Amino acid sequence: MAEAGRVRSLAVALAVALAASTAAGAEREAPAPRGETPAAREQARLCERKNREEGVAACRAALALGIGPERRGPVREKLGRHLVALEKWDELAELLREGVRLDPTSAAAWQRLGLTLLFALGEPAEATGALEEAVRLAPRDAPVRVGLALALQAAGRAKEAAAAFEEALRIDPAVLAGRPAAFFSVLKVYLAWRYRA
Repeated sequence: MAEAGRVRSLAVALAVALAASTAAGAEREAPAPRGETPAAREQARLCERKNREEGVAACRAALALGIGPERRGPVREKLGRHLVALEKWDELAELLREGVRLDPTSAAAWQRLGLTLLFALGEPAEATGALEEAVRLAPRDAPVRVGLALALQAAGRAKEAAAAFEEALRIDPAVLAGRPAAFFSVLKVYLAWRYRA
């Protein structure tokens, strides 16, 4: 049971960490945009420096006080990381749902939402919908297709899951390299579908 909890935490952390590359400049101090208050800037700094509940509160305050648009993404990213650390999966899912509402054309946003719904909340049907949207937006992204395949399998749609795994491997034969747990999950799904009784 403890192992399942660790795997779940790691899976969700991975989902949130996928956004890290988009927040690459979050630590640098950007010039304050017009209309951004000193209070919002201070809360954004605290969001970066504080941990756990204090960090969550500071991130939310920075967003509520109107942190500038170029800083909003990094603050939301840090808020997500705080929520993962606290294992507040419902709040994380709501943050990610808001993220796809703010940028419905971001495949990465849909992927993060789908993986969180699948691994943290155990909602394979909703996860499948989010991951299908991610695949629609990024059809050549093999990891997105692997996520979709896992959601389809969890939703009891083995044939579609096997097809999604095959497509992911066709796009990138090394998509599962260095991921033994994912490899064995894929193998299990694929073999169960191909050689079902």
